[in-house]
Amino acid sequence: MKIAFPVTENSGLDSQINEQFGVAKKFMIVDIDTKKIEVVANQKHLEGKASCKTGVFDKKTIVDAVVTKCIGDGSLRGLTTADIKVYAAQKNTVAENLELMEKGELKLFHIFDLCQGKKNKKEGGCGHHN
Repeated sequence: MKIAFPVTENSGLDSQINEQFGVAKKFMIVDIDTKKIEVVANQKHLEGKASCKTGVFDKKTIVDAVVTKCIGDGSLRGLTTADIKVYAAQKNTVAENLELMEKGELKLFHIFDLCQGKKNKKEGGCGHHN
């Protein structure tokens, strides 16, 4: 199973998960069967079109799941339509969330968890929608 994490930098499994899926410049792909790690660019950044509802992989990058702290409706629908499961990150690093994933403790994102439905961090949102 391959899992994608939006990351702020490549520090291996100690990489911090980006607060926002759509505007992350990089995704860390972890194959939990082979333990192989790959970092790929958010294709929307390469095209200069990144916004809150984007975040895409190239056609060669195939993942089974995404683990993120914050995601918008457009990204969630796009990933779900592509049969990619979207889990809510509970910790700050890739390693910590992988451990929770292996224990079955990460929950799937629910439509009510979407970022644009929450105005700011005080209300539980990711803070990028005003």
